[in-house]
Amino acid sequence: MLDQSTMNPVVWLDDHNAYISLIPDAQYNLEVWQINSDTHQKRMGRMDYKFHRDTFAAFIYRLFPHIDLMQIHEIQKQLNPFFDLEV
Repeated sequence: MLDQSTMNPVVWLDDHNAYISLIPDAQYNLEVWQINSDTHQKRMGRMDYKFHRDTFAAFIYRLFPHIDLMQIHEIQKQLNPFFDLEV
C-alpha cells in the first residue's frame, strides 16, 4: 500500500472534500480521494491517466455527476503538465 503521507492534493474537486492526487511511479498514477467529516480519507477510484486520459471524463463523471464537461476539461488542463502532455 502506498504511503498516504507522500500524496498531496493536485486538484481539489468538491469544496475541499475530494481531490485528485498523482503518484508518478505507480501503475495507477491518478487517484481520487474523499475526506469524510472526521478527516478520514477514502480512495474513491484510481486510473492510469497517462495512457487512458481519453476516458478521464467518464471516470470523473461516474464519481461526481454534478461536475460538468467544462469543469472536467479545466481539471485536465491542470493535470496534463504533470505528465508532459499538451494542455
